[in-house]
Amino acid sequence: MKRYIITTGTVTYAIKGRDLLRKKGYKVKIERITSGKGAKGCGYGIILDGDMGDAENILRTAGVKILEINEK
Repeated sequence: MKRYIITTGTVTYAIKGRDLLRKKGYKVKIERITSGKGAKGCGYGIILDGDMGDAENILRTAGVKILEINEK
């Protein structure tokens, strides 16, 4: 099973995204993410287990600011 890390800039976006995705049936949780990329510093990630499907579209449509998406 694939795991994706959807990095958001704030805990508010992460919570909003988590709640939206859970309502759509996705298995997700939130973790604090420490980036080694200097300017980005720390952020929060929505950890999604399974298929990404239309999760990115759901988040962007709802106004959740996504910094990056990585497959783990």
